Parts: sequence; structure tokens; C-alpha cells
Amino acid sequence: MTLPISVVLCSYNGSRFIREQVESILQQSYPIHELLISDDASEDDTFQILEELASKDSRIRLIRNQVNQGFTANFQQALCSAKHDWIAIADQDDIWNPGKLSVLLDSWDKSASLIYCDSIRFQERIPVRVNPNNRYRKVSGNDPKKIAVFNTVSGHAMLIKKSLLEKALPFPEGVFYDWWLAIIAMSVSQVQFVPEVLVYQRVHDRNVTASRGPSKKELRKRFRVVLDQHLAYFREIAHLNSPDRAFFEKLYQLWHASMQTRINWKLFFFLCKNRRDIYYYKLRRIGVISQIKHSFLISFRL
Repeated sequence: MTLPISVVLCSYNGSRFIREQVESILQQSYPIHELLISDDASEDDTFQILEELASKDSRIRLIRNQVNQGFTANFQQALCSAKHDWIAIADQDDIWNPGKLSVLLDSWDKSASLIYCDSIRFQERIPVRVNPNNRYRKVSGNDPKKIAVFNTVSGHAMLIKKSLLEKALPFPEGVFYDWWLAIIAMSVSQVQFVPEVLVYQRVHDRNVTASRGPSKKELRKRFRVVLDQHLAYFREIAHLNSPDRAFFEKLYQLWHASMQTRINWKLFFFLCKNRRDIYYYKLRRIGVISQIKHSFLISFRL
């Protein structure tokens, strides 16, 4: 007996690549029961392509917004509309490995409410030989402190229990949905990682920063603002245990204070003290030196 799975995909002006992604989902070795696609008032022929595909496969269910809602609102609507108890999330530009769902379900520990795989970027052709993405250490388990500052749990690689949505919705405004789902999952159960590349993430001119992009200083500034917004919500998660709540509250207070000053020694010492959790994602030979250096760059805007 197979577990019934809904795949949720949100589309917007994705006519260039969406057909290939939809076909990769429908061709999964593990049978999906529903491919729910919510189109956010596309202005190109995305929806016409989707209608054509839906006419050939009854598993495709379409929603079309008459007015653009924005990604988070559209995605939340789609998740709430999914029929089945397991939900896999898909981006419109990617391609799935045919065995993605089979591998995730075969690996699934029933204590986990979220399981995710590795992914790799490509431009024109899917690489024949695929090596694991070793840029960052991927998180698993039930310690939300390990993704307090940097999240490695990507939405396009997720398979979640629908029951997780009862704890996670509605998504707070301005918060990255995958980061939020991962934090909630770690607070109420487990997050599980499967170290196999099962999603090929397409890189193209509409989702890549131009070569003359923002400077490192500007990127650090944006990072500060984004993290400040996220920590404000993370500290209020009802399901955090007392030590984790105290950690997030302290980190938020110090981080928020640093938004108003160029030098914050208290933040620096807090980051250094908790470096094993905060920089869990970093893969460096000389870990301590790298962690202290990173704490310095974050705490002092020189």
C-alpha cells in the first residue's frame, strides 16, 4: 500500500521550463496521487501549458488566481488546498530525479515531520555525474538553534506531513517559508536529511543575481535586516522548549540592538559562546578561527 502524496507547485510566468518540471514529477517511480499547481495570475502562456498538461493527466489539479497574490500567499493557499497527508514541494524551474519520492519515503523515520534531500544547480544540462553538494553541512534532528542564523533546509527538496501545517500556518509576513517550516518541525518533532542529490535546481537569467550584483557590504546589510525580521518571529514560536526559547530571545535582543550600532561586544561574545550551534552549517578545516572571524564580521560594522 502506498502513502497518498500531494505535490504542490506554485507557478508564475514559468512557461520556459514548467513543462519539463511537471513531466519529471508525473514520471516519479513512486506514484503521486495529486499534482496541485496554483498559478499566480501569470502574464505569459504558463496557464495554457498547464491546461494542456492537465487535459492529459487527471492527477493534475489547477488553481488560477485572478489577481497576483505574491509567492507566500499563493504557496500558503496551495498547501491548504492539498488533499493528502504527505505533501512534496516543487519549484517551477527545477527537474526531479525519477526516484526522488521513493528514496525519501524509503528513508523516512516516522518520528520526522519533515524530510529533505540534497540538490544541485545546473544551467543547460543535468550533470551526468552528480556529487553531493558539500558547500554547507546539512542540518537534521530536533535542535532549531542549528538553523537560527542560516538555513540549509530547502523548500524544493522537502516532503512534509500535512499535520505540520497545523503548527506552522499562517506563515508570518516576510519570513522564508522553508526556514519557518524547518524551525517548526524541529520544535515539534524531527527534521531528517537524505544525502542524495534528487533535485536539479535550474539556474537561469531570472533567478540568478547579475554579475554586477550588490557588494559584500550590501549583502551583509540585507542579511542583517532579513535575520532581524526572522528572529522576531522565531522567538515567539509556541512549541520551543524553555532553553531554546531563551536562546532565541537573547539572540534577537542582541541582534536587534546591533541594528542601531556599529559595535556590539555582547553580540560578539554570544555568537562565540554558541558558535557550535550558530555555525553548524559551516564546513571549514580551522573551525574555531572561522567562527570567531564570522562573529566579528557580524558584530562589528567597520
